[in-house]
Parts: sequence; C-alpha cells; structure tokens
Amino acid sequence: MTDKQPWERARLIPVSGITGPDEQERRGVSALLAVINSVREFGRAITAPLGAPAGIPMAYIEVPFTSGEKKLRPDGSSR
Repeated sequence: MTDKQPWERARLIPVSGITGPDEQERRGVSALLAVINSVREFGRAITAPLGAPAGIPMAYIEVPFTSGEKKLRPDGSSR
C-alpha cells in the first residue's frame, strides 16, 4: 500500500455515515466481517470450505491496492 493511511478494520457498528447505497453496502460488509472475526464458529464455517487454515481471521474493508498508476479495491472499482 503506498498511501500512508491505515487500513480500516471491520466493525460491528461501523463509523461511516449513510449517505447513499455505497455507504450502506460498506456498513453491511463491515458488520458481516466483524461477526466473522468475533464468532469463531461462524468464521470457521465460512472460511473452512474455501480451504483456509484454522485461526482467527483479520478483516478490513475496502483495502486499496495499486497497479501501476491505478488505485484498485478488491470489489472491482477503481479510483
């Protein structure tokens, strides 16, 4: 990550506002990921079928990556 901003951790009660559909999606994803982190059995039920190793997952929302000059996010959008 080239930006100096830290990645935003998933939270059960997100701190972002609800200004439109993008923010609603972000809040929903953040809450789901926070539950996957907090409820070990639920997180394992989600990750085990994907072949992930057992352990405590760490989840962040909208982690930015760069590809050349382009900034990308895993959800497919670019800035």
